[in-house]
Order: sequence, then C-alpha cells, then structure tokens
Amino acid sequence: MNSNVIAFLICVATFSVGCSHKENNRLEEALSLAGENRTELEKVLNRYAANPADTLKYRAACFLIENMPGYYYYEGKALDDWAVYFKCLDDNAKKPEEIIDSLSSIYGAFDVGSLKIKYDIETLDSAFLCDNIDRAFETWREVPWGKSISFADFCEYLLPYRFGNEKPVAWRKKYRELYADSLKYTEKDDAVSAAIILRDAILKKRKGPRFTMIRPQGYPNPDAFTADDLNGSCDDVNQFTAFAFRAAGIPCAGDYMPVRGNENVGHSWVSLKNSQNEYYTIDYFGNINYLSDTDANRRATKAKVYRRTFSKNRTMIDKLRRKTQSVPVDFCEDAYRFQDVTRLYSNYVNDLFIPDSLIYDGAEKQTGVLYLCIPSKLEWIPVDWVVASKKGEIVFTDVEAGCLYRVGEYADDTFTFLTDPFTVRKQTREIKTYASREEDKPLVLFSKYSLEGENLFRDRMIGGAFEASANASFRNPDTLFVIKSKPFRLYHRVEISTGKAYRYVRYKGPKNSFCNVSEIQFFSDTLLLKGKVIGTPGCWQNDGSHEYTNAFDGKTETSFDHNTASDGWTGLDLGRPCKITKIIYSPRNNDNYIKKGNTCELFTVSREGWQSLGAQTASSDSLRYDVVSGKGLYYIKCHSEGNQERPFILEDGKMIFL
Repeated sequence: MNSNVIAFLICVATFSVGCSHKENNRLEEALSLAGENRTELEKVLNRYAANPADTLKYRAACFLIENMPGYYYYEGKALDDWAVYFKCLDDNAKKPEEIIDSLSSIYGAFDVGSLKIKYDIETLDSAFLCDNIDRAFETWREVPWGKSISFADFCEYLLPYRFGNEKPVAWRKKYRELYADSLKYTEKDDAVSAAIILRDAILKKRKGPRFTMIRPQGYPNPDAFTADDLNGSCDDVNQFTAFAFRAAGIPCAGDYMPVRGNENVGHSWVSLKNSQNEYYTIDYFGNINYLSDTDANRRATKAKVYRRTFSKNRTMIDKLRRKTQSVPVDFCEDAYRFQDVTRLYSNYVNDLFIPDSLIYDGAEKQTGVLYLCIPSKLEWIPVDWVVASKKGEIVFTDVEAGCLYRVGEYADDTFTFLTDPFTVRKQTREIKTYASREEDKPLVLFSKYSLEGENLFRDRMIGGAFEASANASFRNPDTLFVIKSKPFRLYHRVEISTGKAYRYVRYKGPKNSFCNVSEIQFFSDTLLLKGKVIGTPGCWQNDGSHEYTNAFDGKTETSFDHNTASDGWTGLDLGRPCKITKIIYSPRNNDNYIKKGNTCELFTVSREGWQSLGAQTASSDSLRYDVVSGKGLYYIKCHSEGNQERPFILEDGKMIFL
C-alpha cells in the first residue's frame, strides 16, 4: 500500500479517536487529568482504534484509562531497600519483629513520608499499557475456559495491571513463564479446575506462604515482583495469587470484610468462579474451596463483605453525590471501587430496619445519608450507608446479624451518632440496645480482651494435679490440689494444709492437656520457694520455645506445651524438705489478662462516643471500678502493652466481649 495512503489512514484513525474521546465524557475527563502524559495514553487509544480487529482492545484500553484517576503508588530508595523484608520472612526461625529491627539498624526506621507519590494517570506510558492489554487478551483467547469469560469479567478480573495500590510493574510475562507452564497442555474448560492445577503445581515448585500481620509500619502494598516472595499479610498473599492466576488467564477478584464483627481487623481472600457461575475461594494460598464450604468466611462474624473492582462503582458514587459532598474516606470517589457481595457469604443476612424508637430523642427527621458503623478500637468504622426515605424510614440492605452496630451521620470529618450501640440477634432478628446506666455496683475486671480464644488452654487445666513427693521419681506422690474448674483470672491462689514437708513438687497436666501451664509458684508460709526446675523435656513447637522451664521463669506470657498429650509435667527440686502452704498458678494464655503494673483506662458508651471513667494502674491481676453500671457497654484500653481491645458488657458479673 502506498505510504501516503497509510499516512492518510493513520491521520483519519487519529482524528476519529480524538472525536470519540470528546464523545466519551469519562474518557475525556481522565485524559484531561493526565497532563503531559496525555500523549502516551492517546498512543494506546490510537493504536487499537486503527485496526477494526482491535475493537475489543480499544474498549479495554478505554476501560483502564477511564478508571485510572485516583490510582497512585510510591517510589523511593526506602521502598526498594525494605522490599527485602518479604524475602527475609523465608527464614522461619526469625521473628518478623527481629527482621524489622535488623533492617532498621541498617536503613533506619521505614518512613513512608520519604517516598514520592506518583499517579498512574500521569506516569504510565503506552508501552506498559499496550504490553498489559496484549498479554491479557492473548491468554483470554487461548485458554480453553476463555469462552465462558464475559468481556465485563475480563475487564474487571483479568485485564487490570494492578491489584491494589502497589507500584506498577510489567509482571505478566515473568509470572506466566514461572508458573503457567503447568496449564500449557490442559484441556480443562473451567477456570476453577485450572486454578486448582496451577495452585498445586506452584506449591510443588516452591514453599508455601509465611503469614504475618506484622509489617514495616506504613509500608505500601508490595509490587508484583516483591509479592512473588509469597510472604506477609493476607493482602500480600492475595496479590501473588491474583498475579499468578491472571497471568495464566484465570480471572479472580479480591473479596474482603472491612472489619470483622468481633475483632478490630478485617480480612481478605481471593474469589473465582467456574463456568456455571459458582464461586470458590482461596485463602492464604491454601486449598480452593467451594464458597459454601468455606467455614472461615461463612462462619466468621462480619457486617459486610465487598468485592474489589478495578473500576469505580459509579452507580453508588453518583447516588452519594446527589445527597452529600462530605463522605468518609472509604466511600470517596477514588476509593469506592467495590461491590457488595455480603449475600454470598452470610447465613444470617437480612434487611436492617432502624425503628424510630432506636433514634435518640430530639434528633431531627432523617432525610440524608446515614452510615452503619461497627467498632474498631475506640473508633466506629462505617461499613455501609443508606439514604433515608421521604417518610424517614432507614433500611440497610444485606446486613449480617450478630455484630455490634451504631447509626450515625457524617459531616466535617466527624460522625454524629443517632442511636446507641445495638446488636441484631441471629435467630430472632430482635434488636438489642446497649446504653450506659449508672448503678451502685462495683466493676471488677480480670482481662483486657476476650478469653474465648483461650478456652482450649483454660480447659486443659481442669483435672490438673499439684503433687509432692520425697523422691525425684514421684513414686506414690501426695496430691496437694486438683484443679476442678476453668481458670478465670491470671493468678489463682490455693491454700494447702497437709502439715508434711516435701523436697519435690510438681504440676502434672490431665490427659490430653499437653501439660499447658504458664506460671507456678510454691510457698511455705510467706516464703516463695526456689529450687532446680525439673520436668519432661520437649515441646510441641519443637523449637525450645515452650519447654517445662517456662513454668518457673516468672513470666506469665511464656508457657509449657509438652510434645506428648498426657505425659508432661514440670516442677521443682527444692533441695530440702519444705512445707507447702500455698500454690499460685496461671493458665497458658495470649497475654490478655490484667497484670500488675498495667495502666488501663475504662470507657463507657455515651451519645457522643466513648466517655472515660478514669485510668488505673493495677496493683494485682484485677482492676476495680466503683459506682458504675452493670448493664451498659464498656471498653477497656491498656496503655501499657498490647493492642487487643473490644467493647464488653457485664452479665452476672462476667465480662462478655462483643
């Protein structure tokens, strides 16, 4: 073809693309934000507009560019230096805290403020975008299951060049070369079946992930090449999963709960669907399970589950804009890239009607945007929103029962609450409120967080026996005390009155207890007895971290966990016969009990938020507050150590954490 004709056709194509830019308001709006980078983005559009065979690629390019504004990443030396942290996690002998300390000694503390923020719309060039689009289409068209992938799903869950806000890199070629060979000759026509083959093949080639929520403070999402280390948080592992699957032509999404209903953190995993539109999930790069069989996700207490999308949820954004310009950060335009999939994951989902009786007296009739919030630390986190009807009715759709909620308005970066906290009972859907009421009843606190997760440790002490003997083999020992009930506090004191003297004393755990115990003290009158620690060597962890000596190291946060279920014991050779008059013991624990020296502050719920009832420094393993409600909602914050905190109520004097 004549070169002049080719030049003419290119000019026509360029002109037509320019016209289509102006006709596509969202695309033109995005291009207008690109600044000097507009030329690079138009190169992409012009390339695919010039060939009628590339119509879908042109639409895909429009999809990426239209939704690009708002995406950003970081660049800087500290980001590159600290990326080695994820590689260092391969050494399971090193604790994440130790790795962070080592890197800090070399590079100084990680400082995200030292990094430069770069915006995709202003920096991504045509070569990067075209490479991503061409490779995504190549895999879509060649995999046997590609015919069941719609163009819409392709755009959202296979085409995107990024998974979160990580630094963009050209990852598709490397990931395909490393991992997709296992699918090269497969005849599977189902994406889930292919994903199972791929996941198993990857784990035959390399180790599984090391999971930890401990990361360099402020470190952004790792880029795709760093994510290949397959270590870190659930989000970090999800990134690897998504890159590996998408490089192999398997569309997948990131599903997540913003905050768990009974903890202060959220959780995320990867979802994918088969050719029958049935969903499966993969969590921590573990087994790929049918969604209905995924206990961790279906049984976990959660208010909402969302699915991340590359595109902005413009329907919901426009609806919000029509009512307000002041929204929480998670619902602002750039962040609103998710869809509600709670109904897929919940057995207790329902529409939540907020009755007028729940609204505070004196509150104005509601006609604006209202938020459903759940607690996290001393904050209330918005997880859903709704516009009140013209009649003032407030209905949140697809809400899971069982969580602690509160409804509020948002303006000027502040929430104004309209209701007391409340729960929705799972079976009856009855709403139960928690408001502060003062009564002349003392409040005695033994823990700063729920002990439900430690029931296994506490139950393992029931039937445990303290024994004494004149011989080191404990032949025909005398039983000093048998634990009859589950421990409820850090230190339990037992008075002994045998009148006999013994050289050898020990604690022997009951059957199937692994002799779990944290700390033991033997007394003769007021004298704390010392001696040589004796017992059965070996711990379940097989790393020396939970040996029998831990029961006498003076630290309640360490414990004994024997490597056999029923043969373990730990004790003292006192060196001479001594009368035993008192025993103090502590259950194995996660360091959530009140400890002597802890400075804790108690809060009660109020209309404005949380109201302090004062701080105390514990002089023992409990705290006492006088003249406070026995029916309200409370919160205890330990200023000394730890970060596990949840609201709680009192029932028959017991702390029930919500």
